[in-house]
Amino acid sequence: MEVESYDTLPKVSVVIAARNEEDQIPALISDLVAQEYPLDKLEVIIVNDRSTDSTLDILNESSDNYAFIKIVSINERSKEMTPKKNALTKGIETALGDIIVLTDADCRVGKLWVSSMAYSVMNKNCISIGFSEIDQENPSLFDRYQRMDFLSIIIANAGVAGWGSFWSGTGQNLALYKNDFEAINGFQSVSNRISGDDMYLVQTISKLKNGYVHIDPNSFVKTSPMKSVSSFFHQRVRWSSNAKMNFYDAPLFFGFLLTMMIYNLLILSSFLLGKAWVILFSIKLFLDALVIFLGGKLFEREMDILAYCSWAVLQPVYIPLIGVLGILGKFSWKP
Repeated sequence: MEVESYDTLPKVSVVIAARNEEDQIPALISDLVAQEYPLDKLEVIIVNDRSTDSTLDILNESSDNYAFIKIVSINERSKEMTPKKNALTKGIETALGDIIVLTDADCRVGKLWVSSMAYSVMNKNCISIGFSEIDQENPSLFDRYQRMDFLSIIIANAGVAGWGSFWSGTGQNLALYKNDFEAINGFQSVSNRISGDDMYLVQTISKLKNGYVHIDPNSFVKTSPMKSVSSFFHQRVRWSSNAKMNFYDAPLFFGFLLTMMIYNLLILSSFLLGKAWVILFSIKLFLDALVIFLGGKLFEREMDILAYCSWAVLQPVYIPLIGVLGILGKFSWKP
């Protein structure tokens, strides 16, 4: 990464939406305080979205200790916009930075994260899509399964980006120019969608100018695994609920998701009917393994064979189920 002169460094605003994150936010604040970016050109804006635990107390103490940390508080649910989008909007509107860097309250970032993400936006004049992964300090098979599932999603998006299409990203690691957010009128056109803020930003801004998948290890982010099967399942159903929106917004993306759902459903139905499911499953097993192996090399990540096998076996049930439930909107999230 080239080093910019001090005078040419842009003002950067890190924006984070937080709701009831007392167990997670202190670690992220420690990471942000340690950033190697000039403090007079950095601000951290944390939006407290109606927390009922000690999140606000933690944030206020951090703001008292560090002048570049600013707190925005939301006390009532917006009638015009869903909670996460409203919180991000309030934070971005408050931001003084030319570049906005986004992450989630339960993430961990390295000391060069801001510098790397900001540089990629300047260098490519784009929305920068950063890499994120499930943290595994004490990995169980369930955590490793989540890591594999999340990695597969990241790799799929990186793969189509190589063909010039930008389908999605993760709100855990995005960077963009503030004026690009303003140019697309923020989240106004999707204000009623409960999730999908990251997908909307990637798709819309990449059509406006450009997108870029950032593979610098200094920019990588870690996030906590879901603590239960139920919370993991509801998260994935919530993500899949945005699929139907892509019928018009990103038809190729919608076609890809529909194809994956149909193929997995075909494997499942063939298994239940005693047909040639072994051949169908073997083809998918090989192709998925090849994609994840090669995609993992891009991000310097080794393939976890046990996690992959468990992930692959569950796919024919998991994909159709979350697809249908996502279309029906059968998930729960923070109100």
